[in-house]
Amino acid sequence: MQTNSNQNNKPKQTQNHTLQLDNQTKALLTGVQEVISATEKGVFIKLANNSLQISGDNLRVEKLSPEEKLLVLSGNICDIKYIS
Repeated sequence: MQTNSNQNNKPKQTQNHTLQLDNQTKALLTGVQEVISATEKGVFIKLANNSLQISGDNLRVEKLSPEEKLLVLSGNICDIKYIS
């Protein structure tokens, strides 16, 4: 009988996130681990399994709650891009 001694073959557990966009002017994002950078032209966000880049004009972080893993942005949101 052959056994597999490598216990690292377990599937990775993923942490969910949600993105709610309201008329391209407000975004609510859950599952946020860290905001890497934030300017009025773009916000780079670290999620559990990938990253997210939000681009636009006059972007502002309205709320950032590390305890709730919550981010609220406002401004003119033009582009949302996932980065693995």
